[in-house]
Amino acid sequence: MKYFSFIAAVALLTLPLPAQTTTPLVSARAAARFLDQATWGPTAASIAQVQSMGFAAWLQAQYALNTSDLPDQVILDSAGNSNNNAGPVQAAFFQNAVANQDQLRQRMAFILSQIWVVSQDSGVTPAYAYPPYWRLFRDNAFGNYQDIIKAITLNPAMGRYLNMANNNKASTGTVPNENYARELMQLFTLGLNQLNPDGSLALDSNNNIQVTYDQNDVDNLSRALTGWTYPTAPGATAKNNNPAYYTGTMFAVESEHDTTAKTIFGNVNIPSGQTAEQDLASVITALMKQPTMAPFVSQQLIQHFVSANPSPGYVQRIASVFTNDGTGVTGNMQAVVTAILMDPEARAGDDPTIEMGPTYGTMREPVLFMADVLRGLNSTVSATSDISGWTENMGEELFNAGSVFSYFSPQSKTEHGLFGLAFQVYSTQTAADRVNYVYATLYGTANYGFKINLAPFIAQATDAPTLLNYIGSVFLHSGMSSQLQQAATTAINAATTPTAKAQAGLYVVLTSSEYQIIQ
Repeated sequence: MKYFSFIAAVALLTLPLPAQTTTPLVSARAAARFLDQATWGPTAASIAQVQSMGFAAWLQAQYALNTSDLPDQVILDSAGNSNNNAGPVQAAFFQNAVANQDQLRQRMAFILSQIWVVSQDSGVTPAYAYPPYWRLFRDNAFGNYQDIIKAITLNPAMGRYLNMANNNKASTGTVPNENYARELMQLFTLGLNQLNPDGSLALDSNNNIQVTYDQNDVDNLSRALTGWTYPTAPGATAKNNNPAYYTGTMFAVESEHDTTAKTIFGNVNIPSGQTAEQDLASVITALMKQPTMAPFVSQQLIQHFVSANPSPGYVQRIASVFTNDGTGVTGNMQAVVTAILMDPEARAGDDPTIEMGPTYGTMREPVLFMADVLRGLNSTVSATSDISGWTENMGEELFNAGSVFSYFSPQSKTEHGLFGLAFQVYSTQTAADRVNYVYATLYGTANYGFKINLAPFIAQATDAPTLLNYIGSVFLHSGMSSQLQQAATTAINAATTPTAKAQAGLYVVLTSSEYQIIQ
């Protein structure tokens, strides 16, 4: 397997001012790279749009869009059993990703769902739980991180997944369930170890690692989060411990809430006598004040959007925006996303003269891989497609992560000691599956629930260079290596019809190692 490339080079891209109204604000290469980072994949039309609008105007337009949705699902199937078929939700997800305009919001929502995991694989099996859960990420994608914490904490699917629902105050000498309290700190906000603003470990005076929380914090935070139960299902009577119901927001049962005083993080005192809502607010306020949150969350967002191995300087710049958006607000996700995508390290490769180093970029995870292929091929996706079944075989089934660590751990590393993320689900078999699915997409005659449109590529198939320039502009930011060009040219010239030439060129490019990595 050819080892992938990321970035070490950092250079500020200076965008030229248009000499006249027809002059693009952004080069085609820069637009394609930007869209590969910010959307489910570039198309010829979206590249032209970014060229004409410029980055800043495009971002503002995206922040204003909130149009995609997932269809609500019935609770019971036709036999009266729990409806656990998430297929229609998964198919709608890909319809949105391939066709809808709110591309950046969709990407951000998916990234957040990879941090705040709920999975059919471990407890939350009903399909109707997932559209409401996903909407929380969609609606809060560009809001404040503290609002994300509260919304997901009180979501009944999370309440079931990590045992916060019906987690009542404990009897004397015992503690309530610690699961959500622990993962809230470890995975969703702080991580295990204290970090410097640049994401490096914050060591004490003896060069020892410092933990972000201890068992006392887990005990007290779990006590602070007691007393919440599932929403009351329509027609049912509210109880102190409602049965699982996944539509709506969990509500507090004060008689089941621990009202004693608690101390977390060594110096944060939660007074006695507070309601469950007040204790939750105290916990969120305390979390937002922990200095490790900014680099911990910022680095994960950078890894998904731009580069699995960002430089310390990149992490520190984004963490600074997370801490203070310029107006004194902490956790402003719109400001953070803007900073991530417009950072000099993200935009450096827009200049074709800059050589991208071996630690830059990120691998296309299966969901992103399929969405990008289908968008670039001008596809239409039906409400019955099984694209999620394809991505499952490649190691990533929507809404069915293998563990609370998501489809792949943000801490997973390659044999070279670099963060690899999607490389954790990249094997000999899943690599072959990627090739097989590209072939099926380009040459398949079966009904897979989507239809590609090769007409724009066929129109460019007058000769190999013309066709490859067009393929490269859509899928490789006009940055195809000479070796790949030669391999694709050979395949194109061996074909006899414009359609066959387009298919051959696309097959070689989309199965290449160069395409697997977003640079």
